[in-house]
Amino acid sequence: MFISLTFFIATILKQLWPDSDYETSSYNEIICPFEAEWKFHKADLMHLKDCKRGYLNGKCFYSPNIPGLQYHIQIIPNRNGLSHFCLYVNGSNERKIKAEFSISVEAADFFVDFDYIYETNTVLGTCFGETPDLFDAKNKFFVNGEVTIKVKGIFKAPRPLIPKLSTPISFQWKIREADLKEIINEESYKGRLCSMRINAFHNAKYYLIINPSKIRQGVNEAQTWLYLFVEMDDETKIEATIDFFIDSALLYCCFKHVFEKSGGWGTCLCSTADLFDPSKGFINDGYLTVNLNGILMKQKKQFIKINYKRSLAPKSFNGDKDFLIIVDDNEVLVHKQLLINVSPVLAGMFESGMKESIEGKMVIVDFPFKIVEAAIKLLNGDRGTCKFVLEDLLILYKFSDKYHFQFIMDLVEYNLIKHISPTNVVQLTQFSSPDSFNIKKLHQSCIKFLIKCFKEEIPINAPESLDKDLVFNIFTNGFHSTITNKL
Repeated sequence: MFISLTFFIATILKQLWPDSDYETSSYNEIICPFEAEWKFHKADLMHLKDCKRGYLNGKCFYSPNIPGLQYHIQIIPNRNGLSHFCLYVNGSNERKIKAEFSISVEAADFFVDFDYIYETNTVLGTCFGETPDLFDAKNKFFVNGEVTIKVKGIFKAPRPLIPKLSTPISFQWKIREADLKEIINEESYKGRLCSMRINAFHNAKYYLIINPSKIRQGVNEAQTWLYLFVEMDDETKIEATIDFFIDSALLYCCFKHVFEKSGGWGTCLCSTADLFDPSKGFINDGYLTVNLNGILMKQKKQFIKINYKRSLAPKSFNGDKDFLIIVDDNEVLVHKQLLINVSPVLAGMFESGMKESIEGKMVIVDFPFKIVEAAIKLLNGDRGTCKFVLEDLLILYKFSDKYHFQFIMDLVEYNLIKHISPTNVVQLTQFSSPDSFNIKKLHQSCIKFLIKCFKEEIPINAPESLDKDLVFNIFTNGFHSTITNKL
């Protein structure tokens, strides 16, 4: 097989300096590039100018490939006379989140880099001056009455020892003001309203409960509390990462909780007096509108199975294998001619007279032995079934893309298409996009699935991570009818 030197050099350069963020992922950790922006109105921040503990949260975003990772911006106009921009991330001792990111306000030429490990649910940010500096027109933080805060970077999280099965949750609950007032007027302060129950996993269900006038010990005024309830059925543990938001009141709150039995977990939204105060914005056109987003997770081994059937090794290869591949402390033998036949990259390496060609061996340092061994088995057509979690299958594709094993790339693409779900569709859309690995059939299948979810109001994980142009395309195509001809 002939391969041009130009092609060979270009291929090697691509391997050394990949242009895809996904190619930088390691086997022991999950890497999630992220980029988001939040807008805040100057008038809303002015109300907090003289409040030393006041702040506004932005909308919560979720990682498409790190289950349950949640983040948002927080702006604090006056903390001891200083203004701050902060990024909240729900890290924990069990799952430390390493974040390398920048916070910027382009109009003000403001830009700060951060490198931090989130070990708890916390915020990290920067002070950009005294409180009056934020509102001073000469500093140009506000354009047309809004400040636009952008955050860009990467999250890194350790791969879980036990994969998690997850399901996105999302719905809007519109509660009549009259119903809220009616249960408050009851003799008991335990009056509550309940949303409809929605299925999750097998028999587990979730729903919201609101108590508009709860009296807590040590608190002098009645408060409005909102809860997420989970009915476990036969599940033993469900982890919830969610956020509530009420747009009209600029209220965004989030939490994470592990349910080990059926029950609820919630947060205080406001005082009961504020709930019905028109100036606070909770009730709009006679309704309190609560939006819920998030994800429910449970530990469960879920595999994608690939059967070895077709061999690319001719029967004439049944003799001694003559090329050694070394990964860490492991070795695997393979027929050199097989590699030449299936990989233009390796064919070029052998024809170039490089050290590996002369010594009859090569060392692979950027992929784990499990992935390399699985690839060789697929090429050899060894009988059996290989089980992959989704992340492993994506790494197998990256490995095959690096060495141009087209047979494996096609096989992986076929299996990924079969396993598109509301949980992984955004991750697979990004992975297969023209800006990443450009996997055309998979990308089109993801788009079709997204349109289906849009039409049928099926929640998906991390929809805010989708490209804006793609979202517009999905939105417009969602109104089209599908017509097929019948003979």
